[in-house]
Amino acid sequence: MRSPFLLLSTLLLLSTLLLLASCGISTQNEALGDNDIITVIADSSDYEELSDVIDNAFGQPFFTPQPETWFELRRHNLSALLEHNRGRNILIIAPLDGENRMGEYMRSALDSSVQVLVREGKEHVFVQKDLWYRGQTVVHLTGRTMADLRDFMAANAQQLEYYFKQAWDKREIARLRSLPREEEIEQRLLDEHGFSFTIIKSWFVAKDSAAINSVLLRRQAPAGTERWLMVHWLDTTNTALLTNEFAYETRNRLTEILYRTYDDSAWVVVDSVHHLQFDEVNFQDRFAIRMKGLWRMSDHSMGGPFVSYLFYDEQQKRIYFIEGSVFAPKYEKKKLIQDVDVMIKTLRTRPLQDGKTAS
Repeated sequence: MRSPFLLLSTLLLLSTLLLLASCGISTQNEALGDNDIITVIADSSDYEELSDVIDNAFGQPFFTPQPETWFELRRHNLSALLEHNRGRNILIIAPLDGENRMGEYMRSALDSSVQVLVREGKEHVFVQKDLWYRGQTVVHLTGRTMADLRDFMAANAQQLEYYFKQAWDKREIARLRSLPREEEIEQRLLDEHGFSFTIIKSWFVAKDSAAINSVLLRRQAPAGTERWLMVHWLDTTNTALLTNEFAYETRNRLTEILYRTYDDSAWVVVDSVHHLQFDEVNFQDRFAIRMKGLWRMSDHSMGGPFVSYLFYDEQQKRIYFIEGSVFAPKYEKKKLIQDVDVMIKTLRTRPLQDGKTAS
């Protein structure tokens, strides 16, 4: 039998949170905390039972080449939600029919029509932006039973992480655009080549080759680190080139030319053995092949992570290959590779005029 006090305290907590939802944004209060922290609100026994699928969704390593994870999870009981509801990322997990305080909360938080969809297995995840504070992503994750919730999480692990990773990317893009920028470089790229990015101070053009339709941007801050952003373009309508093989071959061909040691004794190649991954993704409403993995020097002297995108720009009738890479032996690399990745996602292109090519 449920305790009347338990139900009352749950409803009081929910009422308080709904009040915060109605007033938090109006005061323009910002969410606080690090982008790579997810505050998890879950019953301790539920969390333990779901720990393997939670780790599979939010704790999978990516290799830089050392294993790192995008997010650190910090679990709290429902009673601590008011104390931690200002975090940037909040994940609330409970089966809808759970016979504990979290189950009571989930049933109170979801509309009756939504609960019907959950019980029919049609809906499991509810994403709310700026629920209690600006710049915040709150995800309610549920299922009719624990087994239903577990099965959904196991089948949709990559998407679940993406809700928080996409929100982090958007915050980083907004932050980039607020920083001092290399406006002359931005405008020159747009005028001479038909594309540009949000380029913050300390980036510079390392190479610009019309012969191979490529531009290499570079940043050497903080000290002891290197970041590169390479753009290659091909004026063609042959979208059959949008393949994993073409992405791989293009990167190796270009890095052999553009990423070489000072004495020309070694150059960058894709590490084809360890952790190479291809995905089909949406890049600014364009179909794209994303390649992620590790680069290394041909003499095995150094290496690091990279991410690249291959896509077709319909307006310009042009295929782009854009990639970012990082060398930072003394630093955690996830935020550095993300810095380059979100810079790539600020791409803007100049429309064609009078049938001419963008360049």
